[in-house]
Amino acid sequence: MVIRACGSCFSIEVYPYMGFETGRQYQCKACGTISALVVEFDSEEAHRAFLEASG
Repeated sequence: MVIRACGSCFSIEVYPYMGFETGRQYQCKACGTISALVVEFDSEEAHRAFLEASG
C-alpha cells in the first residue's frame, strides 16, 4: 500500500484536486496546498519514521 503525503506539511490527508479534472494535482486538507507534488511512502511506519527523523 502506498501512502501519499503533502509535499509542504507531510500530512497524509491529500485528495485528488477536482477529481483530477485539471490534471494530476492533489489538495492537502491540513494546509490547503494544491500541488502535483506528493511524497510517497511504502507504509504508515515509514511515514512515521520520516516525521520523527525530520522533526
